[in-house]
Amino acid sequence: MTEPTAPQRGALVRVIAGREISVKLHDKGFIASTIVFLVVIVAAVAIPALIGGGTPEYRVGVAPGAEQVVDAAAGLGALPADERPPGVPEAQVDSVPVEEPQAALESDDSLTAVVSVDGDQATIYGRDGVPEELRALITTAGAQATIARVSGEAGLTDAQLDGLLAPPVPDVVLTDPGPDHAVPPELLVLVFGFLFYFAVLTFGMSIAQSVVEEKQSRVVELLVAAVPMRWMLAGKVAGNTVLAIAQVALIVGAGLVGAALTGSSDVVSQALGASGWFLAFFLGGFLMLACLWAVAGSLASRIEDLQSTTLYMQLAVMIPFFSAIFITDDGWLQRVLSYFPLTAPLLMPARMLHGNAAPWEPWAALAIVLATAVVLIGVGARLYSGSVLNTSKRTSLVAAWRAGSGA
Repeated sequence: MTEPTAPQRGALVRVIAGREISVKLHDKGFIASTIVFLVVIVAAVAIPALIGGGTPEYRVGVAPGAEQVVDAAAGLGALPADERPPGVPEAQVDSVPVEEPQAALESDDSLTAVVSVDGDQATIYGRDGVPEELRALITTAGAQATIARVSGEAGLTDAQLDGLLAPPVPDVVLTDPGPDHAVPPELLVLVFGFLFYFAVLTFGMSIAQSVVEEKQSRVVELLVAAVPMRWMLAGKVAGNTVLAIAQVALIVGAGLVGAALTGSSDVVSQALGASGWFLAFFLGGFLMLACLWAVAGSLASRIEDLQSTTLYMQLAVMIPFFSAIFITDDGWLQRVLSYFPLTAPLLMPARMLHGNAAPWEPWAALAIVLATAVVLIGVGARLYSGSVLNTSKRTSLVAAWRAGSGA
């Protein structure tokens, strides 16, 4: 077969890539898994915000004599954040007059608690518990009432009383401030690590399965007669790379949109800063391994062989995932592995999320990953060429390398 020209090579790669994309987009399993991931990501972002968001509301029974304390607690809970005393939470307290605390709780299920006051001592009656926010408000309001009474007896001025009731908040000076994170960096590392693991394993197995199915059905012999093997491989890798990047970008985008809609702008800002580098490293890491997944499929002669021929590729995906999860200390091991091609796609973004990487480091690590991808693409092309036409039995790596020398 004559070597195709550059325009012809581009057309061949586009045709093969388009075929891979079309097959995948018509795969119900792929569509279902993508939808499930989108639902899970949006739910994971939206549900905590909906559950934890908003001001807590409490309907509190007020026994005779407790009106001043409960009214003061309601006023404290309604103050803006910058005007509330330290440690006092935001809450909406609605008061209801009652006569007897325990009887009121038994007869009115809508009551969160009932407050009574005997002298300076406030008592909160609840059923199986009292919310911490309500407890803090009543405690602060009771303390303020006691201070106001004692200061009045002592003849303190209004300014002195205000200083007792609302002492100035101390200034905070940090000598070595850490980065301000809306969410723990470890959580984003876990999310990115799982996306990398899921996407590379899913699309890698898809490439391997596609290759072995073509071998088993002898379709590969027809394809090779029309398309040079290395350009057929390039089309497969290109098509699955486009799909993998699109799926991961869609999932990350859905998470960011969900965070934005729930008002978590600080989370969006933090995630956006890391998402770009994660996608860049994901692309480099996927290209680095994609050809080897095709090799794993070409070494098998039937679907049943994939479990053994893809074993090392599965390990190559697990290693970066578990490295990112367990190697969290900014020590020499994390720094070294953040430049190692196999683990760099996750550990370098992890270091950036923690603020432990210099601005030039991700560029250097990405260059190493891409250079390794170029080498492995060449190695993978030779192994693929030497094994893809062997449909009778499993092919060893040595035999594939030797056979690929003349391809």
